[in-house]
Amino acid sequence: MVNRLTSLWNKPTLKAWALVWLGFAFLPTTINAFSLLAEYERTNRAIPTWEPFLWEYSSGVALLLVLPLVRWSINHTPSWGEAPLRFIGQYAISAAAFSALHLAAMMMLRMAAYGALGQSYDFDDWRDDLPYEFRKDLLTYLLIVLVVVGVRHLIRLSRSLALIEATANAAAAAPVAQPPPAPAPPTPAPPIRVELKLGSRRLYLNPADILLVRSAGNYAEVVTADATHLVRRPLAEFQAELPPLDFARVHRSHLVNRDAIVRVDSRPSGDMDLTLRNGAVIPASRRYKSELF
Repeated sequence: MVNRLTSLWNKPTLKAWALVWLGFAFLPTTINAFSLLAEYERTNRAIPTWEPFLWEYSSGVALLLVLPLVRWSINHTPSWGEAPLRFIGQYAISAAAFSALHLAAMMMLRMAAYGALGQSYDFDDWRDDLPYEFRKDLLTYLLIVLVVVGVRHLIRLSRSLALIEATANAAAAAPVAQPPPAPAPPTPAPPIRVELKLGSRRLYLNPADILLVRSAGNYAEVVTADATHLVRRPLAEFQAELPPLDFARVHRSHLVNRDAIVRVDSRPSGDMDLTLRNGAVIPASRRYKSELF
């Protein structure tokens, strides 16, 4: 158990989100608790010392419980350039859910804490402050998103600059006279033809004649301009056999011949529709965009 917890804590992502919680929850709530004690003392109002800390730390713990929602929204929301309407809508819904869940968790924690102390939690003032708490949660959500996304962009930029600098330093340190580079190993020639076992007969196709290979459970459909052949072979085997420069995986269930594509239509979600020269339209996932282009 200890080794598992140590391994989990050593993950950079967990440490980064721990710092987010420390900066946006623990430190501010601690400062607010001491400020509340000072305010009550200044106005000569009696209050138990533990009560401001209970109020503030219940908010901080509730924020910790809803941080996974913030992480999910950042990781699963498309960029503004890919889908602006979905960008706005998804962040708006996530922000409202963040505030509602944070307030609900905070209320439940306070009820449990007061109940354990043999007291009851007074909701009257809390209900009056609900609009204020909601606005504060929205601002907290926005700040967390801006900080996390900004830090991620800075990390990517620093890595790019470091790579450029390392490349420039390597080029500057290289001697002027370079021995001739060793000849590159010959690239294996693509298969001249693809064998398809169709019952008791075998069919041999030129890869250029294949427009599309589509997964169908334990089978695969090999589509040509003239026919569609159903073969008991997984899609991964076709991907390994067909020339990678000519065929691209555009979807978890589609392998397409690049030369067969005559049109590409983008969707607001970032996915695409590919029209082939036989008139067929197939979906292409944004996750495979880098393999296509």
